[in-house]
Amino acid sequence: MVLVKVRGKAQVTLPVKVRRSLGIEEGDYLQVDVEAGRIVMSPQAVIDKLPWVELSEEGERIVQEGLDDIAAGRVAKHETAESLIAELHREAGKQG
Repeated sequence: MVLVKVRGKAQVTLPVKVRRSLGIEEGDYLQVDVEAGRIVMSPQAVIDKLPWVELSEEGERIVQEGLDDIAAGRVAKHETAESLIAELHREAGKQG
C-alpha cells in the first residue's frame, strides 16, 4: 500500500511504481468511480471523433452483420491480440 496526499485543487500524484505497472503516462485519462467507499481509478483509451463516412451497400451489410453477431452473442472477448490470433487460427483449422 502506498499513501498519497491530496494537494491543492484535489490533485493526487500517482506513485511511479503504480503508473509503470499499469502503463499510465502523462496525458492519459483515468475513469474515476466510487465503489464500496473506495476511489477506483481505471486507465481509459479515448479516441478522437472521426468525420462522417458514408458506407456503400456492402459496407452497410457488413456492419449490420457485425451488429447482429453481437446481439446474438456470437462474439468473444480477448485480453490480448495474441489470444485473438490463436482463436482465428483454430477457427481456420476447423474450416480447412
